[in-house]
Amino acid sequence: MKDSHSTYKLMQVLGCQHLFIWVMLVCPIFGFGQTDIKEESRIDAFFNDWNLDNHPGGVVGVMKSGEITYLNAFGNASLEYKVPNNRSTLFNIGSISKQFTAMGIVLLQQKGLLSVDDKVQKYFPEFPIFSNPITLKHVLQHTSGLRDFHELMALAGWRGDDYRTNGDVVRLLQMQTDLNFKPGEKFMYSNTGYVVLAEIIEKVTGEDFKVWMQNNVFEPLQLKRTYVEDNNQHIVSNRATSYYHSHDKVFEMAQAYWAYTGAGNMYSTAEDLLKWAHNFYNPKAGWEQSFAILQTLGGLTNGDPINYAYGVYIDEMFGKKRIQHAGVVGGYRTFLCTYPEEELSIVVSTNFSNAPFGERADDIAGVLLSETRGKMQPFVRSAHQNEIRQQESSMELTDCTGTFYSPEIDAHYTFYLEGDTLKCSHGRHGEFTMEVEGPDVFKSSWPLESIKMSRNQKGEVIGLHISTGRVKNLWFKKINSSSIN
Repeated sequence: MKDSHSTYKLMQVLGCQHLFIWVMLVCPIFGFGQTDIKEESRIDAFFNDWNLDNHPGGVVGVMKSGEITYLNAFGNASLEYKVPNNRSTLFNIGSISKQFTAMGIVLLQQKGLLSVDDKVQKYFPEFPIFSNPITLKHVLQHTSGLRDFHELMALAGWRGDDYRTNGDVVRLLQMQTDLNFKPGEKFMYSNTGYVVLAEIIEKVTGEDFKVWMQNNVFEPLQLKRTYVEDNNQHIVSNRATSYYHSHDKVFEMAQAYWAYTGAGNMYSTAEDLLKWAHNFYNPKAGWEQSFAILQTLGGLTNGDPINYAYGVYIDEMFGKKRIQHAGVVGGYRTFLCTYPEEELSIVVSTNFSNAPFGERADDIAGVLLSETRGKMQPFVRSAHQNEIRQQESSMELTDCTGTFYSPEIDAHYTFYLEGDTLKCSHGRHGEFTMEVEGPDVFKSSWPLESIKMSRNQKGEVIGLHISTGRVKNLWFKKINSSSIN
């Protein structure tokens, strides 16, 4: 009995020792867990306004060192049917698609089927614009000078919700005879270039772009819900509807117009995007070189660096390296970023055009990195700039009247005087008012923006150039004087 009692006492002592060790080991875990709960609450608070009744929302995710530590859904995927977003809801990821297209080019280069140093003319010898030495690398890094097709289409008379395909873009591109600038001279974001890359992938592989991407990128990386969509009329389960917000605070469904690929129109989930982003700091076996090449930063011909690689920006936030890109189409908005040195990735996807998605991703990073995001300072135009805009030109406005035609977009604009005001009309866009900026220079509303008249040696107006954000100096020849009074 005595031996048994001694054994029992020994077990009690050992049990207490084990309990003490267990407490010492687990307490830090509990402490970390409590910190996580606080962080989770702070992240949730950023999206409280998405959880209002009958409001669109989104899905937000965080991955740390390969583990998803936060994944939450907010608001509604459908306002019509009051279907809430869930953690697996699909969103159009817009221009985040570009890094996947770029990966397609990288894989083909690794297989020896093409080179980023190839001239685009090799694949489109019939296009006059490609007599310029544009390489695939120029296109990947947005230094090609290619005019953006969205703005070209707008100038041609396409409305914002007109359905557009790769075929439409290719036909428009074939009409181009000039670039925004010499290849390599500047950085200017161009959706056109990435449609060209999708077309090149099809030419090289002999396969449909969406099928090739599925078999060679999405499936090998186990991105089970990610896909290319070239027909937005397809019915897909668990896909969010996107919404705009009008001035009277009434939500409006964004009319689906997107059917082009390469530059956009991939759909994905927050979980899939975090899986993809994980490869930027811990690539899947066999993909190490591919993701390293994807991060090849560009430079201009004058030696100046740019912070765009192959489909991704590489910059700094909170003093830390960041790989990031935003996606915008219709009412969809997505921001995906990775802090590779911190092994941290964040995604914010929403089906609401007014949602501050990129800012919220930065706020989340601030919480997790114990940093505070600085506020952007509002742009204030100087008094001198205001004076310039208010200057009256002494030129004769009647010189600027007439009909002007651009063969590069097959479009006419007619300029005419209404009283003392120069106006312009287009068959689909209607009437525009010209505001004098200086001698022979005007500004107007979208899509015209900036207009500069061109004169011959006799001082006669023979044409004009229109410039927008991503289209520069598009030529319109004057074909007759105005018949509108």
